[in-house]
Amino acid sequence: MNTASPTTDIVPPTRQWGVAAVAVALVTLVVALVVGGGGTTAVIPGLGDPGEVTRWGLPIAKAVLDGAGAVTVGLLGLAVILPVRKGELGGEALRALRAASWSALVLAAGAAVVHLLTLSDLVGRPLQDALVGDSFVSYTSSVEQGRAYAATVVLALTIIPAARLTLGHGGAIALLCLGIATLVPMGLIGHSSSGDYHHSARVSLLVHLIGMALWVGGLVAVAWYAGRRGRELPRATKAFSSVALGCFAMVAASGVLNAWVRVPSLGEVFTSAYGLIIVGKAMALLALGWFGFQHRRRTLALVEAGRPGAFRRLAAGEIVIMAAALGMAVALSRTEPPTPEIPEVITPVRSLIGFPIPPEFSAGRLFTQTYPDALFALGCLAAVLLYAGGVWRLHRRGDRWPVGRTIAWMAGVATVAFAGLTGLMTYGMTMFSVHMVQHMILMMVSPILLVLGGPITLALRAIRPARRGDTGPREIIMAAVNSPVARVLTHPVVALALFVSGSFTVYFTGLFESAMRQHTGHMLMSVHFLVVGYIFFEMLIGIDPLPKRPPFPARVVLQLLGMVFHAVFGLALMESSRLIAGDYYRELGEEITWLPDTLDDQILGGQITWGFGELPGLLVIGVLFVQWYRSDEREARRFDRREGDDEAERTAYNAYLAQLDERSRREP
Repeated sequence: MNTASPTTDIVPPTRQWGVAAVAVALVTLVVALVVGGGGTTAVIPGLGDPGEVTRWGLPIAKAVLDGAGAVTVGLLGLAVILPVRKGELGGEALRALRAASWSALVLAAGAAVVHLLTLSDLVGRPLQDALVGDSFVSYTSSVEQGRAYAATVVLALTIIPAARLTLGHGGAIALLCLGIATLVPMGLIGHSSSGDYHHSARVSLLVHLIGMALWVGGLVAVAWYAGRRGRELPRATKAFSSVALGCFAMVAASGVLNAWVRVPSLGEVFTSAYGLIIVGKAMALLALGWFGFQHRRRTLALVEAGRPGAFRRLAAGEIVIMAAALGMAVALSRTEPPTPEIPEVITPVRSLIGFPIPPEFSAGRLFTQTYPDALFALGCLAAVLLYAGGVWRLHRRGDRWPVGRTIAWMAGVATVAFAGLTGLMTYGMTMFSVHMVQHMILMMVSPILLVLGGPITLALRAIRPARRGDTGPREIIMAAVNSPVARVLTHPVVALALFVSGSFTVYFTGLFESAMRQHTGHMLMSVHFLVVGYIFFEMLIGIDPLPKRPPFPARVVLQLLGMVFHAVFGLALMESSRLIAGDYYRELGEEITWLPDTLDDQILGGQITWGFGELPGLLVIGVLFVQWYRSDEREARRFDRREGDDEAERTAYNAYLAQLDERSRREP
């Protein structure tokens, strides 16, 4: 029974705090544009002037675009987490989808306006003049910004009818993925698409946008749902609390990484307009973190007690701060980042590798020449936080998790970070031998440690089952583990084939050189080595549940075969007279004078490959024999228990027969 007084839950109507949030976002945007110079830049004689409409209308339209995108994603996510019956969405989830169709309409309109005003901004003419001739067609089809915003319009327009026609839970999940996909084109343009480490800046900005959209949009959606007196508000707020915590970590980590790449020095953070806006965003993030802490500490319990007004009051202030952060984010995209005092010359090799040419190689510089790769940095951070969160949840429940597994997982993540965030990545882009060390760590060391950590087992133990009829994270993990794809990938023959063939296919075809010339290809290659290694060693020594594992003698044979093929690959590298990615390394040698001879470096890479796999391979065989011995011990104990149970049953039966015999003798 709700015992709250009628006045305790009186809050301003939803429309009022919505208007307040919009007003705060616009005011913050204008102030940040003035501070950063994005809206007051003087017209340079001889260059075109897009006019005041474009100069001020473009950032305002971007703010509308970003806000509508976040609200659309939040409403779609709300529809996903609300209860379903036999796979069908309920009435409240369908209303959330209908609301998402309206916000998607605003999203499409905002993207269209930004698309047109960006054309005016790029050509330096007012919009009516910029549309003369074939400028619009060539801009939309050839220019990166034009393609990005046009794709956003198309994706947003696709959401509108789909949101009104979707009735099932699977369709709602697909719509949520589509909503997140609308953010991808916008994350691949702007300041982050140029300069040193621009690939890392792109990834970090994309993660930042997705995290903010889920966070801001999720809060708006839950507040909207609370305003409608939703019956499942406790469930929605609890789910949002978990999502918001993850988004806070995503936004904070990606923001720091993006600032690291874009700002040359720490002093520029406090002396440049770009840095001051970053400081403002950081302060807003800290305030939002405080709001989130209050939600988890007090508001969730009040909502469970039947007082939704407590959530709405706190959410109103949080949304206003988020609006201010949104305004600063848009202004930041219109502000030029600080440039070094001494202009840096962009040479062909620097453009090719995507970062400044490193100094001459030495073993010590493997630890000092850091490489701010967003994919590895954010991925490793997420792996550590999620695993630690699972262990902490078990600890709070009074369950135990083996310390050795935690140590193995953290050590595995550390080796991945060492391969992707240190001089191994920096010099791996310029020297084949260093790249092969990186390859060996990702394929032969990191997977072994990660597999021994048992992440799937931890997740299944830490995550509670969903309510009957619902599908939660635990059910999704179980479905993935038992899926046909998992059965095929973990089949011994398939796992061995992937583990062995990948290296030959990559290095003895043109794939390696193509991957080295594109950072995305290089990242995909690194992830491929890590994944195929994980699948192979999970099949051999993993502790997570799989559809089926081969018997231990077969596992030993499979590991020996893997070691043999690995040695053959190393010998093939040493004996090959054909240069691997020869054109790529010759281009590097034109500017990097300290590089070793390409063929000698390739032979050294083969020697490293040939010798590197022996120790990890022997370690795996040792683990297999230990697991085999323990398995036999467990089987022996089970057999002894069965024998003991059978003996007890025989004794009891014999006693029963003796009792019957005694009774028959006493009877006449």
